[in-house]
Amino acid sequence: MASDPAQARLEEIGRRVREARIRRGWNQDTFAHNAGIHRAYIGMIENGKKDLRISTVYRLAEALGVPVTALLP
Repeated sequence: MASDPAQARLEEIGRRVREARIRRGWNQDTFAHNAGIHRAYIGMIENGKKDLRISTVYRLAEALGVPVTALLP
């Protein structure tokens, strides 16, 4: 876990995205295709390496079939 609060939030979002993806039974390629996002970008999100735009969070939530609030800490 990061000591920087902003980084910690990104890591938590990434963890929630990964868990939701795994619950759907999707690998990163399938998820990326369904979300219309490059697979490498999905990996960076799940690892807390990308600061996300709110529009991206909505795309992720829609693809996963979860409310946006399920992805936010």
